[in-house]
Amino acid sequence: MFFEQMSIHQHSYWNPVHSFVLSEDTYPHWNVFCIEDGMMEYQVGEETGQAEFPDLVFCPPDFPLQRKAVTPVTFHFFQFSVPVKDKTLPIGKIHYPDKERLASAYEHFRGMAYEEQADSNKWKAYFLQDLLNVYRFRKRRPHRSYLTDHVKDPVIREIVYDMYDYVFDKYSVSDFAKSAGLSPVQFTRRFKQAVGINPGEYITLLRLRKARDLLLQTDLTIEDIAVQCGYSNGFYFSRIFSKKMHMTPSFFREIHWI
Repeated sequence: MFFEQMSIHQHSYWNPVHSFVLSEDTYPHWNVFCIEDGMMEYQVGEETGQAEFPDLVFCPPDFPLQRKAVTPVTFHFFQFSVPVKDKTLPIGKIHYPDKERLASAYEHFRGMAYEEQADSNKWKAYFLQDLLNVYRFRKRRPHRSYLTDHVKDPVIREIVYDMYDYVFDKYSVSDFAKSAGLSPVQFTRRFKQAVGINPGEYITLLRLRKARDLLLQTDLTIEDIAVQCGYSNGFYFSRIFSKKMHMTPSFFREIHWI
């Protein structure tokens, strides 16, 4: 699917916001924060972090989104939908791989920010579709720099890249520490300093992102998904998923399935 029939329900341009009136909100459609300048904290499910250019933060319909301006933040906010439920839409933050393309899209969005005519919304949908299509293509064949360009520590950068290959094969923090030539304590301290969260949390984040994709894109059983995501069994996977996402894997699939 190439997002051919996306509909824009709302486009708001904020320049800038010093603080949000509501720290948490839900929306009836898919929504995305497109950060142009400044920084905001966010939480989608159990995924938390900070977003700035070139980050975008996606949230599914009727799902709580928490946000806080760290610095005055300029952003575009969209509510959108597609007629057929798309199982490849990202959830949470994505670090967009093509800054020039993103900046060009934002320039177009600014030019149409206060236009709500049907023709303008079609153009907004076109440019948002284009951003998503490029992201989806790059996600299928990620470049090394795209995965790791925000990590400055060269040793940890190498490990972060390797995690995308090995984290689903039951590799542990100790295994990655050994690969880095560090003790588990040294590795954990250095990883958190470079990435912002400890390696165990990062491993869980990667596994749950894959799990969400498999829940929405396949009809695999919970047990099969657990194994493909690096968990020993479906019971343990379900416990971790429920703790982080505040709902069971089965319920997540039910509310987002076609």
